[in-house]
Amino acid sequence: MWEELAISFQSGNIYIYLLLALSFIAMTFIVERIVMLQFVLNIDFTKFLNELRKMVTSEDYERAMNLCKRASRTSLPKIALRALEAAENDPSTVRGVIEEDTIDFLPRIETRLASLPVIATLMMLMGILGTMDGLWWAFHSIDILDTAKKQASLATGIAASLHPTTIALISSMFVLAFHQMLKSMAIRMLERTQHGVAVLHNLLVPEAAPMVVAAGVSSPQIGPTDTVGDIPPSIGEDSEVASAGDVAGEDTFDDAIVDDIKDEEEII
Repeated sequence: MWEELAISFQSGNIYIYLLLALSFIAMTFIVERIVMLQFVLNIDFTKFLNELRKMVTSEDYERAMNLCKRASRTSLPKIALRALEAAENDPSTVRGVIEEDTIDFLPRIETRLASLPVIATLMMLMGILGTMDGLWWAFHSIDILDTAKKQASLATGIAASLHPTTIALISSMFVLAFHQMLKSMAIRMLERTQHGVAVLHNLLVPEAAPMVVAAGVSSPQIGPTDTVGDIPPSIGEDSEVASAGDVAGEDTFDDAIVDDIKDEEEII
């Protein structure tokens, strides 16, 4: 199989060249991520945090800054260095500095990792397309050949059409395997960085001041004379006047009726 793949490569199969180009791009991403995650961003987080905790607890910020500079120019030491500088200048800005640098740094851990599954899928599709193209030319070529050569030409064409799919399968398997390995390394790096950021918060971020409840402020009280059911004196007097008027009106009406009845009796 490997000899036939080499022969197909030498024959100038365009699909194999495209697959090799995609494989080169994928391997470039893989090597770059391995170097970054294993050698550039990776530090001894436990040792670094223990030493930083001792220095910050003793308020030796200068040694803590030197420790961050020696450890790494990126990753958690860079976030800690910015937080220490903010703690010296304005402690109220430490929380914002830590959050800003953390949001800026965390996406760098998974940079280009999402591209690897896409490249593997493109390899598979490219290999299938190369196989379909090879089969089409194999069946098309037997129409112009003699009957004795048709069987041999068809068998050779079908075998050659499987080369792109074979290379695509092998390449995509390697790419997906490295992607899974890099993904696990990135997740471990994210967890350690988040733990370190939590430690920085506990060490450098000042605690929130407790809320002070104002004393001596009393709610207005309603006196016994301010009840809703009380009737103002003016309203009471008006009601008394009105009731007296009603009584007088009733007496006047009764006297007029009696006089009318007396006049009718005299007439009769």
